[in-house]
Amino acid sequence: MKTVFYNAQFFTMESETESVEAVLVEGGTIIQTGSFEQLKALADKQISLDGNVVYPGFIDSHMHLIGHGQKILSADLSECRSIREILDVVGEAHPVSGWIVLEGWNDNTLMDNRAPISADLDALFPDIPVVLKRICRHGLVANSKAMELAGITHSVEEVAGGVIGRDEQTNELNGLFYDEAQSLVTNAIPELTVEDLTTIIQKSIQDLHKLGLTGGHSEDMAYYGPYTNPLHAYRKGLNESFRVHLLRHHHVFADMTHETGDDFLSFGCMKIFMDGSLGGRTAWLSNPYSDSEDTHGVAIHTKEELIEMVKLARQHEAGIAVHVIGDRATEEIVELLEQFPAPQQALDRLIHVNVLSEHLIKRIAKLRVMCDIQPMFVPSDFPWVKDRLGEERLTYSYAWRTLLDNSIGLAGGSDAPIETADPLLGIQAAINNPYLPDQELTPFEAVRLYTTNAAEIAMQEARFGKIAPGFEADFTVVSDEITKESIVHCTIEATIVNGELVYRKEL
Repeated sequence: MKTVFYNAQFFTMESETESVEAVLVEGGTIIQTGSFEQLKALADKQISLDGNVVYPGFIDSHMHLIGHGQKILSADLSECRSIREILDVVGEAHPVSGWIVLEGWNDNTLMDNRAPISADLDALFPDIPVVLKRICRHGLVANSKAMELAGITHSVEEVAGGVIGRDEQTNELNGLFYDEAQSLVTNAIPELTVEDLTTIIQKSIQDLHKLGLTGGHSEDMAYYGPYTNPLHAYRKGLNESFRVHLLRHHHVFADMTHETGDDFLSFGCMKIFMDGSLGGRTAWLSNPYSDSEDTHGVAIHTKEELIEMVKLARQHEAGIAVHVIGDRATEEIVELLEQFPAPQQALDRLIHVNVLSEHLIKRIAKLRVMCDIQPMFVPSDFPWVKDRLGEERLTYSYAWRTLLDNSIGLAGGSDAPIETADPLLGIQAAINNPYLPDQELTPFEAVRLYTTNAAEIAMQEARFGKIAPGFEADFTVVSDEITKESIVHCTIEATIVNGELVYRKEL
């Protein structure tokens, strides 16, 4: 059956101004664009889009889809502004498999000016294990019961690439674990079943549809038991309604190399974490933190370990996707990419790249790489990040405009559930930046982050990211053309995947 979508302005993303007034779709693929008068005679069915504006389906280039669903289905600590509020939320939570596991606390926004510790939780839950993950997911706090069940004692050995928190006066454990040290606790949390994960994925996708997202690049393969658990859940839960591109964590990459995808599930780069977060002061910086002069952050892997990972990816003609927030972390991986460049059939990605330097940007521009940025990090991290980095480093921090001006490709993601998954808010943050106005993008450039560029970074630019014959019929329907002024009141009116309406805003 051929369906014509009409009564809208369809921005093709071929150029800044190009648009058409109707699109003809068959079998989930765009077969022709043009005028409604021209296409209606060829169609078996007509669908009006009510005078709205249509873009190629928005794609989130970096998210944790299962984590987003978990956040929807559980209490969220990100709005708490004190440890007392956190305890009130935790007090209402119900254990799952005997444990309470929540996330979202942010010590940078707590009036207590400190992170929650195990003693805060012990009084409320002396007998139930409680684990609360920091908003960045690079830190957590566990109560004494959780540490007991995990077999963690005062004599626990330090973990390479991680930090174990201790009281400054007594040297006793305070329940805080950062980066790789988190696994001491998380390995003890009971696994979710495939059925649990399937439900979470479906709930997540329902919400993402409402936000106008037709696809997302996710990294979930090493956190829910054997990788086959989340993978099986994805195969059950997608229902041809959402496109998922899965990065493969380095722990499971070799095991996953034989897996094959389909039109809705594909596999991408090897995922590697180089460092932590600025919020937890674990992002790896060349010079000390301005507000903690004895701290440079955390290097999660040794150079020898990284070389072996990169070699493995290259053996399978694959790219690598590397979490790098600090400039020292980025420098280390850039050096390896110069030594082991991406093969022609692959593309590397640098994820986050919050803190850079002029020299690093020049080196990145010579690589076969794109940067996977999160525009919402700017309103989320400012103004506190000024104190953490100092004024001098801000020149090349969150430097989206500078990266583009150096011909470095950018894709846009949210890092949900760490930030909101709403792409309109991400676009707004990219084009209206009161903190770093010189780094603002144009509306066209910002929309490209979530369309053509998000497709390109996954090497899927021949299928997604444009409204043109031969491309998949995935559309995001917005109330207005996205401009610097209009973005603040734009709303998602409908989401179309594979030529089918998966969400339509109720009147």
